Amino acid sequence: MSLNIGSVNQLKVIRKTDIGYMLDSDEGEVFLHFNETNHRELKPNDLVEAFLYFDQKGRLAATLKTPLITKDSPGFLEATDVHFGLGVFFHMGINKDLLLSMDDLPLDDSKWPVKGDQLYLSLKVKGKLVAKIVSKEELKEEPKSTLNPKDKVFAYVQKIGREGINLLTEDLNWIFVHQSMVRDDLRLGQKVEVTITYQSEKGYTGSLIAQKEVLLFDDANMVLSYLIRKGDLPLTSESTPEEIKAFFPLSKKAFKRAIGHLYKERKIDFVDGKTILVK
Repeated sequence: MSLNIGSVNQLKVIRKTDIGYMLDSDEGEVFLHFNETNHRELKPNDLVEAFLYFDQKGRLAATLKTPLITKDSPGFLEATDVHFGLGVFFHMGINKDLLLSMDDLPLDDSKWPVKGDQLYLSLKVKGKLVAKIVSKEELKEEPKSTLNPKDKVFAYVQKIGREGINLLTEDLNWIFVHQSMVRDDLRLGQKVEVTITYQSEKGYTGSLIAQKEVLLFDDANMVLSYLIRKGDLPLTSESTPEEIKAFFPLSKKAFKRAIGHLYKERKIDFVDGKTILVK
């Protein structure tokens, strides 16, 4: 029987040794240690479903334990250990953890997963078994659920980009969050709660900030857009609700929050009873 490393193979037991069993294949014998038999007592000619991997010394070995992912079946794995000169190890259901190399991780190691974080990973065979982060383009499996605007769901950081971050839910829904909707420094594999804000043909977009902050951001942008066009605004925090309504569909409280935010950002100033744009 030819071998499919990184997958489950059906192999025949040849004989028992002092520390395990030898399994038959067209490419030579494969060793199955007693610790990898799931406490099964085997005998010659028994057929077993064995996952093939490389042990700590790089030798081909078999286990009857069920892996969480295989070469043909990616999945979420949990980080177990971090080695900053090497990468991050993930538990894959067998006795040997799977390495995600530092070459496939951000240069800034503060963005690396920590123990307990989860990433959706595929399994590659390159003389050894290695993990790869699955991209949106590579994910072939359909989502197991649909989401709607205003839904709050938990998801894991799958990618950190210049424009924002890509999240993946356990039901395999991708959610893009623009950097303007992120307040904290995040790392790969981190679990976050995201609010769905929009759905299009390209997928879902979401926010990691409170709805009150989203409204503040939108209100401030409305005022800023007016100032960019006109240069100044005959309103201040002292203006009446009626005066404000003549320019914006905002309550006095919302307007004061918006200009307060812009003032802190040093984008506006107040001169002679007017709000002006800081050049």
